[in-house]
Amino acid sequence: MNKKQHIKTIDQLIHDDSFILWCLFPTEKLEQVWIDDYLTLYPEERENIEKAKQMVRLLKLNNSKLSSFEKDSLKKNITRDLEKRRKSRQIRLIWQYAAACILIVCTLGSLYLINKENVFQGGEALSLVDEIQLDTDQTEVELHLAEEKMEVADNATILVDQQGKIKVADKSNKNVEAVDCESYAENREEKKIRMNLLSVPKGRHSSLILPDGTKVWVNSGTVVQFPEIFEKEKRMIYVEGEVYLEVTKDESRPFYVKTNQMEVKVLGTSFCVVAYNDENYQSVILKEGSVAVEGNKGGKQVIKPNDLLVLENDQISVKQVNVYDYISWIDGILQFNEKNLGEVLRSISRYYRVQFSCPSDIEQIKCSGKLVLFDNMDQVLQTLQKTLSISFHRKDNLIEVNSINNQK
Repeated sequence: MNKKQHIKTIDQLIHDDSFILWCLFPTEKLEQVWIDDYLTLYPEERENIEKAKQMVRLLKLNNSKLSSFEKDSLKKNITRDLEKRRKSRQIRLIWQYAAACILIVCTLGSLYLINKENVFQGGEALSLVDEIQLDTDQTEVELHLAEEKMEVADNATILVDQQGKIKVADKSNKNVEAVDCESYAENREEKKIRMNLLSVPKGRHSSLILPDGTKVWVNSGTVVQFPEIFEKEKRMIYVEGEVYLEVTKDESRPFYVKTNQMEVKVLGTSFCVVAYNDENYQSVILKEGSVAVEGNKGGKQVIKPNDLLVLENDQISVKQVNVYDYISWIDGILQFNEKNLGEVLRSISRYYRVQFSCPSDIEQIKCSGKLVLFDNMDQVLQTLQKTLSISFHRKDNLIEVNSINNQK
């Protein structure tokens, strides 16, 4: 390798044909290029090389298993593309064959990589996804660790200790299962911070106790990405969906919750974040303490207890509310006041993994009250049917909603 070669950024590495080929199909020749040559010239770049390798290796061939012949063809395609890029001196990788044989998905199995701007700068931990999405076909709670995936029982609590080791306790907390994973504490200086991911589909729920003692209640249809251990300067998690947090106070290490549209900064407090991809808004509801919310496209607001902050169309609004109306789901209850029926049905839809077909005029009906979220959804629907002049007709997972008055 020519010594005049410039040092490559992580972004350049993950779009370098030769680097990708080395990560996916290592050979002695490629080992010499990247280990013997590149790192000999730039030994200080070892950490960035490892980060970029991890990102590229979190590619997985799609669920239809490829034969050895197909895998060999994929390798040849990459190699051929590499030769073309070298001749034209282009750095940008073009996956002309990608649609046919590879999906860029997290190797853990359920999440799509949305974009490449996913590396913290200035020593921050590596994030594998910028915008995380739930697999709509997923039916059970899944815990994705750095090197494995496991199913977790509904309503189980996942405990992460200060060494990054994980235990899973069932709903009664009587049965605790230790997850056999490598301790981050061992040789800590030589290891990069690795990300875990909790994926909770519709119809399921979970909770998480992070290494600092922060408690996270995870609602249906939610993904939470968190590190094995927190950094020394900050604590950060990523959320798509809905979570309620009781953050352990640590003034030396602020706690951040990031979504694809905003960032919430706290020191120690209790609050709820709503950031579903199928809603046109995101919100923060503060129970205790103080948090600062900043939109990705500008706008910053500090809110106080009982404030509801809504970010919609890049605009921030704040009003006082009854907090329990927004966090009652952690107790298996839906409490609401003057809320549109359509919003109530969307919450029920996520909780029970069903879909509602509802006329727009019925969706606008204002509702106030409290619903106990029984294991049997029919009991919930019967309560609504008795209090509102509506009926439900179920076809598999689709429930049609009609006005009783219209049926007469």
